[in-house]
Amino acid sequence: MTIVPTEDEQAGYEQAVARYGTPVVRQEVYQVTPVTLDYWRRVRRQRSAEVVMVVRTVGGRFVIHTKSFYPSGVYRMMTGGIKLGEDLKEAARREALEEIGHDVTIERLLAVQRHVFECGDECLSFTSYLFLMAAEDKPFQATDTTEDIADYRHVPLVGLIKVAEQLESLPPDWIDWGRFRASAHRLAVEVLISNGS
Repeated sequence: MTIVPTEDEQAGYEQAVARYGTPVVRQEVYQVTPVTLDYWRRVRRQRSAEVVMVVRTVGGRFVIHTKSFYPSGVYRMMTGGIKLGEDLKEAARREALEEIGHDVTIERLLAVQRHVFECGDECLSFTSYLFLMAAEDKPFQATDTTEDIADYRHVPLVGLIKVAEQLESLPPDWIDWGRFRASAHRLAVEVLISNGS
Protein backbone atom coordinates (compact mmCIF):
# COMPACT_ATOMS: atom_id res chain seq x y z
CA MET A 1 0.00 0.00 0.00
CA THR A 2 1.21 3.50 -0.82
CA ILE A 3 1.71 5.68 2.24
CA VAL A 4 0.61 9.27 1.78
CA PRO A 5 3.26 11.72 2.96
CA THR A 6 2.23 13.84 5.92
CA GLU A 7 0.72 17.06 4.62
CA ASP A 8 -0.09 20.31 6.35
CA GLU A 9 -3.60 20.08 7.72
CA GLN A 10 -6.41 22.09 6.21
CA ALA A 11 -6.77 25.63 7.58
CA GLY A 12 -9.03 25.48 10.64
CA TYR A 13 -8.60 21.72 11.13
CA GLU A 14 -7.42 21.92 14.74
CA GLN A 15 -10.27 24.28 15.62
CA ALA A 16 -12.76 21.93 13.95
CA VAL A 17 -11.42 18.98 15.95
CA ALA A 18 -11.63 20.99 19.19
CA ARG A 19 -15.26 21.87 18.48
CA TYR A 20 -16.61 18.81 16.67
CA GLY A 21 -14.49 15.93 17.98
CA THR A 22 -11.55 13.81 16.88
CA PRO A 23 -12.32 12.13 13.56
CA VAL A 24 -11.53 8.63 12.37
CA VAL A 25 -8.65 8.85 9.88
CA ARG A 26 -8.63 6.46 6.96
CA GLN A 27 -6.51 6.03 3.85
CA GLU A 28 -8.00 4.70 0.60
CA VAL A 29 -5.93 3.65 -2.43
CA TYR A 30 -7.38 3.41 -5.96
CA GLN A 31 -5.86 2.13 -9.17
CA VAL A 32 -7.10 4.59 -11.80
CA THR A 33 -6.78 5.37 -15.48
CA PRO A 34 -4.50 8.13 -16.85
CA VAL A 35 -7.64 10.17 -17.60
CA THR A 36 -8.71 9.99 -13.96
CA LEU A 37 -5.25 10.90 -12.69
CA ASP A 38 -5.20 13.93 -14.97
CA TYR A 39 -8.63 14.95 -13.67
CA TRP A 40 -7.32 14.93 -10.10
CA ARG A 41 -4.30 17.00 -11.11
CA ARG A 42 -6.70 19.68 -12.36
CA VAL A 43 -8.83 19.43 -9.21
CA ARG A 44 -5.81 19.91 -6.94
CA ARG A 45 -4.93 23.15 -8.72
CA GLN A 46 -8.34 24.62 -7.78
CA ARG A 47 -9.11 23.21 -4.34
CA SER A 48 -7.08 22.05 -1.37
CA ALA A 49 -9.51 19.31 -0.28
CA GLU A 50 -13.26 18.71 -0.01
CA VAL A 51 -16.03 18.42 2.54
CA VAL A 52 -18.46 15.50 2.45
CA MET A 53 -21.85 16.54 3.81
CA VAL A 54 -23.45 13.71 5.78
CA VAL A 55 -26.74 15.56 6.18
CA ARG A 56 -29.31 14.08 8.57
CA THR A 57 -32.84 15.45 8.71
CA VAL A 58 -35.04 15.78 11.78
CA GLY A 59 -36.63 12.45 10.84
CA GLY A 60 -33.26 10.69 11.04
CA ARG A 61 -32.89 10.10 7.33
CA PHE A 62 -29.87 11.09 5.24
CA VAL A 63 -29.86 13.35 2.21
CA ILE A 64 -28.53 12.22 -1.16
CA HIS A 65 -28.73 14.02 -4.47
CA THR A 66 -28.24 13.52 -8.18
CA LYS A 67 -27.05 15.83 -10.93
CA SER A 68 -28.39 16.23 -14.43
CA PHE A 69 -25.30 14.69 -16.05
CA TYR A 70 -25.03 11.60 -13.81
CA PRO A 71 -26.02 8.17 -15.12
CA SER A 72 -29.76 7.66 -14.71
CA GLY A 73 -30.81 6.84 -11.15
CA VAL A 74 -27.39 7.49 -9.57
CA TYR A 75 -27.45 9.43 -6.28
CA ARG A 76 -24.80 10.21 -3.68
CA MET A 77 -24.09 12.37 -0.63
CA MET A 78 -23.24 15.97 -1.37
CA THR A 79 -19.64 17.17 -1.46
CA GLY A 80 -17.95 20.49 -2.06
CA GLY A 81 -14.48 21.76 -2.75
CA ILE A 82 -12.52 23.73 -0.16
CA LYS A 83 -10.96 26.80 -1.69
CA LEU A 84 -7.23 27.32 -1.28
CA GLY A 85 -6.64 28.82 2.17
CA GLU A 86 -10.32 28.56 3.20
CA ASP A 87 -11.22 27.63 6.79
CA LEU A 88 -12.56 24.07 7.05
CA LYS A 89 -15.68 24.87 9.10
CA GLU A 90 -16.55 27.85 6.93
CA ALA A 91 -16.14 25.74 3.80
CA ALA A 92 -18.54 23.14 5.21
CA ARG A 93 -21.18 25.78 5.99
CA ARG A 94 -20.76 27.52 2.64
CA GLU A 95 -21.03 24.32 0.66
CA ALA A 96 -24.13 23.19 2.55
CA LEU A 97 -25.83 26.52 1.88
CA GLU A 98 -24.92 26.32 -1.82
CA GLU A 99 -26.16 22.75 -2.22
CA ILE A 100 -29.36 22.66 -0.12
CA GLY A 101 -30.25 26.32 0.20
CA HIS A 102 -30.36 26.75 3.97
CA ASP A 103 -28.11 26.69 7.00
CA VAL A 104 -27.20 23.45 8.71
CA THR A 105 -25.96 22.66 12.19
CA ILE A 106 -22.58 20.95 12.16
CA GLU A 107 -22.73 18.17 14.76
CA ARG A 108 -19.50 16.26 14.34
CA LEU A 109 -16.36 15.84 12.28
CA LEU A 110 -16.83 12.15 11.55
CA ALA A 111 -13.77 11.25 9.55
CA VAL A 112 -10.86 12.31 7.41
CA GLN A 113 -10.25 10.27 4.28
CA ARG A 114 -6.88 10.51 2.58
CA HIS A 115 -7.32 9.22 -0.97
CA VAL A 116 -4.40 8.02 -3.09
CA PHE A 117 -4.92 7.72 -6.84
CA GLU A 118 -2.32 5.47 -8.48
CA CYS A 119 -1.61 5.03 -12.17
CA GLY A 120 1.56 3.16 -13.04
CA ASP A 121 4.43 4.79 -11.14
CA GLU A 122 2.48 8.01 -10.54
CA CYS A 123 0.26 8.84 -7.62
CA LEU A 124 -1.65 11.82 -6.32
CA SER A 125 -3.41 12.39 -3.01
CA PHE A 126 -6.61 14.23 -2.06
CA THR A 127 -8.40 14.60 1.28
CA SER A 128 -12.09 14.45 2.18
CA TYR A 129 -13.46 15.74 5.51
CA LEU A 130 -16.74 14.07 6.48
CA PHE A 131 -19.06 16.26 8.56
CA LEU A 132 -22.29 15.10 10.19
CA MET A 133 -24.80 17.92 9.72
CA ALA A 134 -28.37 18.42 10.90
CA ALA A 135 -30.87 19.99 8.51
CA GLU A 136 -34.48 21.02 8.93
CA ASP A 137 -37.24 19.07 7.21
CA LYS A 138 -38.00 21.64 4.57
CA PRO A 139 -37.54 21.68 0.80
CA PHE A 140 -33.98 21.83 -0.48
CA GLN A 141 -32.99 24.08 -3.36
CA ALA A 142 -29.42 24.70 -4.45
CA THR A 143 -28.41 28.36 -4.38
CA ASP A 144 -25.53 27.64 -6.76
CA THR A 145 -27.21 26.81 -10.06
CA THR A 146 -23.90 25.70 -11.61
CA GLU A 147 -24.14 22.59 -9.41
CA ASP A 148 -26.79 21.13 -11.81
CA ILE A 149 -28.56 19.35 -8.92
CA ALA A 150 -31.60 17.62 -10.39
CA ASP A 151 -33.16 15.92 -7.35
CA TYR A 152 -32.80 15.08 -3.66
CA ARG A 153 -33.82 11.96 -1.77
CA HIS A 154 -33.86 11.06 1.92
CA VAL A 155 -32.74 7.53 2.84
CA PRO A 156 -32.20 5.61 6.10
CA LEU A 157 -28.63 4.96 7.23
CA VAL A 158 -28.59 1.50 5.62
CA GLY A 159 -29.61 3.20 2.39
CA LEU A 160 -26.15 4.77 2.20
CA ILE A 161 -24.68 1.27 1.79
CA LYS A 162 -27.03 0.65 -1.11
CA VAL A 163 -25.85 3.93 -2.63
CA ALA A 164 -22.23 2.76 -2.25
CA GLU A 165 -23.01 -0.56 -3.91
CA GLN A 166 -24.58 1.19 -6.87
CA LEU A 167 -21.63 3.58 -7.22
CA GLU A 168 -19.22 0.62 -7.17
CA SER A 169 -21.05 -1.05 -10.03
CA LEU A 170 -21.11 1.82 -12.52
CA PRO A 171 -19.98 1.29 -16.13
CA PRO A 172 -16.29 1.65 -17.09
CA ASP A 173 -16.47 5.36 -17.97
CA TRP A 174 -17.74 6.09 -14.44
CA ILE A 175 -16.17 3.38 -12.29
CA ASP A 176 -13.13 5.34 -11.02
CA TRP A 177 -15.45 8.13 -9.87
CA GLY A 178 -17.95 5.62 -8.48
CA ARG A 179 -15.41 3.74 -6.34
CA PHE A 180 -14.02 7.02 -5.00
CA ARG A 181 -17.48 8.36 -4.12
CA ALA A 182 -18.66 5.05 -2.63
CA SER A 183 -15.88 5.02 -0.04
CA ALA A 184 -17.24 8.01 1.89
CA HIS A 185 -20.68 6.39 2.16
CA ARG A 186 -19.23 3.20 3.61
CA LEU A 187 -17.02 5.11 6.03
CA ALA A 188 -19.86 7.35 7.20
CA VAL A 189 -22.04 4.34 7.97
CA GLU A 190 -19.19 2.57 9.76
CA VAL A 191 -18.45 5.56 11.99
CA LEU A 192 -22.10 6.36 12.74
CA ILE A 193 -22.85 2.75 13.70
CA SER A 194 -19.72 2.44 15.86
CA ASN A 195 -20.74 5.62 17.71
CA GLY A 196 -24.34 4.48 18.10
CA SER A 197 -25.67 7.40 16.06
